[in-house]
Amino acid sequence: MKENIPTALSIKIDLENNPKGTELKVIQQKEREKCGRYVAIPGDKTHTRIFVRNNEDPEKKIAAYLERVNNKVKMWN
Repeated sequence: MKENIPTALSIKIDLENNPKGTELKVIQQKEREKCGRYVAIPGDKTHTRIFVRNNEDPEKKIAAYLERVNNKVKMWN
């Protein structure tokens, strides 16, 4: 697993003490957040936020998210 780490993430990660790789996940999340931002869904009572990349339109992503949530396929009954 240590071989797949990009050069930007060359921080030493000890997988024996931390077998689930939490440090690696935190570093990957920080790298991911550099290329975008979290946007709040307007009118959402649970304060949901979705990730929008820098070159994407936030309104378009919000509309796609709301459409996906409102048109869920019922799995049971």
